[in-house]
Amino acid sequence: MTSHPREAATPGGRHPSEFSAKPLGRVLITGAGGMLGNAVYPYFVRRSQKVLATDRVVSEPWIEKLDIRDTAKLHSVFSGFQPDLVLNLAAETDLEYCEENPDIAAAVNGDATKEIASLADSFGCTLVYISTAGVFDGKKGLDALYTERDEPNPIMVYGRTKYDGENHVRGLCERHYVVRAGWMVGGGSRKDHKFVSRILQQLADGWKVVHAVNDRFGTPTYTHDFAMNLFALLDQKAYGTYHMVCEGTGSRYDVAKEIVRICGSGAEVKPVDSDFFREEFPAPRPRSEMLCNERLGELDLNLMRPWRDALRDYIEREYADLCAGAAGA
Repeated sequence: MTSHPREAATPGGRHPSEFSAKPLGRVLITGAGGMLGNAVYPYFVRRSQKVLATDRVVSEPWIEKLDIRDTAKLHSVFSGFQPDLVLNLAAETDLEYCEENPDIAAAVNGDATKEIASLADSFGCTLVYISTAGVFDGKKGLDALYTERDEPNPIMVYGRTKYDGENHVRGLCERHYVVRAGWMVGGGSRKDHKFVSRILQQLADGWKVVHAVNDRFGTPTYTHDFAMNLFALLDQKAYGTYHMVCEGTGSRYDVAKEIVRICGSGAEVKPVDSDFFREEFPAPRPRSEMLCNERLGELDLNLMRPWRDALRDYIEREYADLCAGAAGA
């Protein structure tokens, strides 16, 4: 029997099916093996006629191999599966890797996305393209959040190639959603390789002092809240570009402090500037990646929780062993 990733609680304990019972038909997911793919897959399995989950690396029994750079294989998958909805989650997301390998970043985030957008349009599919707050240059200031009306101006290879992908989707596929996420949270111990997992691992290893930068600001995005909100948006058929992040903003230092508080740890969190990690993380990063879900709000569809609530839900669900001292925190 194939083991699938489990669903998580969503705001108020509600399931995405409560927002709509509209069937989604045949769903193709690329990049399903990542932290976001593991979150959205179980929901789509429950509500779709059939789901084909693919990834370049087959890390789960429910995933089939597909490198989206393989144009011939892409055409074969579209022709054979005949999807109604395509979720393009496949991407090169490691900022340092993208800076060192710009051709690969362009091939995956830009060129392959262009091919997928063209195929989706020719097959009459709805296409969802997951993008990033990294398309902005961070110069708007800390007293304002980026909305969908702000003009992107990426400052690193990752952001530029993802913005190229956005433009291909908008230009080639009529029925599309470009959805920008913020600092991704989710995946559990097996799939989470980002900031939250890094801090949790340091606490698990018994670190007494944790360093986190206080000069970079953003909006965390919990993968399961994202999945739930995406369902609500898909039912509206209000195509276009959206921000989908948790409510509230903060620095990496703020997030690290909250993780320590949730875990009931006695570790000290020390604020540092970005130069502290320059050798490990040399890729340029915007000072601010703070997003506002303005368009979701206009549709009365902003279902994202405050990031602190979502973060607590995530940690208590996936890292319960680290929360032994959190009672009464």
